Amino acid sequence: MLSTALQLPDNGTSLDYDGLSDKVQQDYAKLLKLYSTDDFYSPKWHIHLNMANRTGNILFSQSQSWLESDVTRITVINMLTSGTAIATCQRRVHDFNTIFNFFNSENIDLHYITQTSIDNFINYLDSSSYDVWKQNQYMQSLQVLTESLTALDVIRIPSSLNATYRFPQQREPKRAPDTVIINQLDSFFFDGDTDIPLDYRAIYILLRLHTHRFSEVAATPLDCISYPDDNVFTITIPNSKETPRHIPDYQKYNFLLTGFCGGFCHDIVYKQQQYAIDMQQNIPDEIKDYLFVSHKGPHLVTMVEFNSFLAKFCAQHEIVDAAGNPAKITSHDLRHIDVCERFKSNIVSPERTSVECNHACVEDTMGYGYYSKHDESKHLAEIVKPILPFDFNDAPSTRKVPPRKYEMLAAQPATRVIPYYGLCLNRKCSPQFEKCFHCGSFIPDPQYREYITANIERLQKVNNQILKKHGNPTVLQQNLKDIQTFSTYLEKIDATEEKTKRSNVV
Repeated sequence: MLSTALQLPDNGTSLDYDGLSDKVQQDYAKLLKLYSTDDFYSPKWHIHLNMANRTGNILFSQSQSWLESDVTRITVINMLTSGTAIATCQRRVHDFNTIFNFFNSENIDLHYITQTSIDNFINYLDSSSYDVWKQNQYMQSLQVLTESLTALDVIRIPSSLNATYRFPQQREPKRAPDTVIINQLDSFFFDGDTDIPLDYRAIYILLRLHTHRFSEVAATPLDCISYPDDNVFTITIPNSKETPRHIPDYQKYNFLLTGFCGGFCHDIVYKQQQYAIDMQQNIPDEIKDYLFVSHKGPHLVTMVEFNSFLAKFCAQHEIVDAAGNPAKITSHDLRHIDVCERFKSNIVSPERTSVECNHACVEDTMGYGYYSKHDESKHLAEIVKPILPFDFNDAPSTRKVPPRKYEMLAAQPATRVIPYYGLCLNRKCSPQFEKCFHCGSFIPDPQYREYITANIERLQKVNNQILKKHGNPTVLQQNLKDIQTFSTYLEKIDATEEKTKRSNVV
């Protein structure tokens, strides 16, 4: 017997669906009461995770069939029971809607899903404009859906469904902001004379001094400051993302009262604490006993508010990156730079940094240790400086590579062959040898004839491939230019040898 609390129109699929049994519906409705006072078929569930002290809404589509609605709602309840975040549940609902819409467009009944149905959805994603990460998110949701359909005995064709396929993903690692950006921000936020709202300044300082997520700092309790020893104060900050069922695990971080950073941090956090205490009578019960009551009104500071402030602050103070472009930075960027700084120090171990980050494993933490491309290049330049020859008048020594690697690199269309030196992949430069080969004073070395001839043949072969596949015309023209340059080298060899022969005859 289906509830009439939500009048869901049937879209024509699963016309023979009889609905959940009374017992199944009652069992899941009972589970729902652990998280919400709303009815099982309400279009919106207001969720309150008591143990984690988190709230949020989950919205359901009203265009689903009864079967689609039941499967979606049961899946969400099972996710909440397993400790899944509310936002993740909402994403799953959205993904289910997309999957259902696809199946409906293909006239695929959920009762009769087969492996072919799954493969068709994979082909649909492959031909779509979705980013790879989004495609894989849909595949993960499809896997959850097939598991739910199987567990609820919805599928009437006995078969083994495999929805574990994932699209190959090659992503550039998330990098920390340029150090120059952080240095500029630090100079403002650690300067008490700079006009910055107290709550934003305190959040920034805690994010800079430790590798917290914004959600953790925002959930800092009102009584977060303690004094365990002389000249030492402790700030207690919760972690919930990597804990069972997202129940907060409170960690203590020690600071010295003396010293600039520790003393400044204590002063700012203490002032924010006094402000929050004064506001306790004016704020709703659900946000009482939290540190970061906003200066804008009776609510806790949100990540959107803080990131918006950072963007405006950077624009107002003309903060720029290493290339001189306007800085773009978020609260999570501070977490990345913090990890990089700890790795660079060689004092805090990766294992300790992982604990501080509240990561499940060290591998997760390592993914945060990428400096910006500018900082990385600058650092590498400092490393290789002692390797370079000091006397640039001397001919530099050659660097050998394995023959297979050389052939692989040489076969790439963008590769430029530089006689004597080897290969170059930088197409933007104008190497000196191009000018030398055309210079009247240049005398070529005949021993490179075979080398030059082989590379002319290579470039001609590459150009044939470009023409055949309608490839990059810019590369084609550059290769023609290089062929002409190398041909000039051969002509000079022939001319020199002919001149030598005539001299010998005389």
